[in-house]
Amino acid sequence: MTRRIVSIALALATVYSLLSFIPPTSAAAFHNVSEGSEAPGFKLKAADGSEISIEGLKKEKAVLLVFFATWSDRSMAQLADLEKVSKELGPKGLRVVAINVEHEHSTEEDVKRIREKAASLGLSFPVLFDAGLEIYRGYGVVAVPSTAILGEGGIVRSTLNGYPSSAPAEMREQVEVMLGIRKPEAVAVAKAETGHKPVHTALLNYNLGRRLFLTGLNDKAEPKLKSAALADPGWAAPRVMLGEIYLRRSKKDRALVSDAKTEFEAAVAAEPENVVARTGLARVYWKLGSLSDSEREVDLAISKNGAFPPAMLLKAAILGKKGDLPAAEKWVADALALNPNDPEALALAGVAFEASGDLKRAASMYRKAWLSSRD
Repeated sequence: MTRRIVSIALALATVYSLLSFIPPTSAAAFHNVSEGSEAPGFKLKAADGSEISIEGLKKEKAVLLVFFATWSDRSMAQLADLEKVSKELGPKGLRVVAINVEHEHSTEEDVKRIREKAASLGLSFPVLFDAGLEIYRGYGVVAVPSTAILGEGGIVRSTLNGYPSSAPAEMREQVEVMLGIRKPEAVAVAKAETGHKPVHTALLNYNLGRRLFLTGLNDKAEPKLKSAALADPGWAAPRVMLGEIYLRRSKKDRALVSDAKTEFEAAVAAEPENVVARTGLARVYWKLGSLSDSEREVDLAISKNGAFPPAMLLKAAILGKKGDLPAAEKWVADALALNPNDPEALALAGVAFEASGDLKRAASMYRKAWLSSRD
């Protein structure tokens, strides 16, 4: 019992910092990538021995960059669909690149299986190996698969969490617009997936504030994010990040929970479809001990995007708190199936099991989160 409690205590010291890094985009595909920003750099080996870098992709008009794993059925379905799109639109300027995020340390058997899967699907586009999951962590992949659609200069045009049924048509439409094949006014892309297009001043302040936030300089990030919110009141992302800052500070000053609530409510008002804003508001209610309000908001978030692990794991924690352990376990399993390598997801799974009273599994999840965050 003592060792179990010690494990929980050690992990809890890192859990709340992990929970602060909720992704700021409505599609919620990546922690560290937002629309309008440059895609983080990489240089990786491909299955055929060649080397692909982000620099080499910047001249392309449209790039579909997908993070996948062979253990993910959705990944396999997406790769098969992308092969068809690549054959059709490749000659017109589309590049497709797949980055494998199989395991922290892939074995020779893993590499063999990945190559065999790629061959069985007849993939003609590069399949890259992310040794040690360095690029996976750099982008901050939330769910597997996740996709970044890049334009010229390596600028992120949009991101996609998981691979919902609407994804093939939406990706194709956007790529055709980028390639000049389809007129923008003819495209009906779902707002929940593409998100708000911020004004330039707001984007500049947000990108700077976000970099400061991710390096722990919250005092300097706050004024930049406030400037972004004022420049574009219809954009949720700055409000979401301000909410995260106030939630973090509320560990020392409980009164700041109300400030976090204000920011998340403003984010939801600006973008009702924004999954991250809804989840953030649900987290505020959880912290306030209002279980029914927290469940209402998280259910709304899940109704907008059923493949967002932070919302799924908060739902598990709520069900655990209510005593419905079987349902909580299923939500945990489904969420971790989307991203078993993410320390934030593992920490949230620990919260869910702790809420249900299962301290043994809570300790196990917290320990995994702690170890994963150190890699």
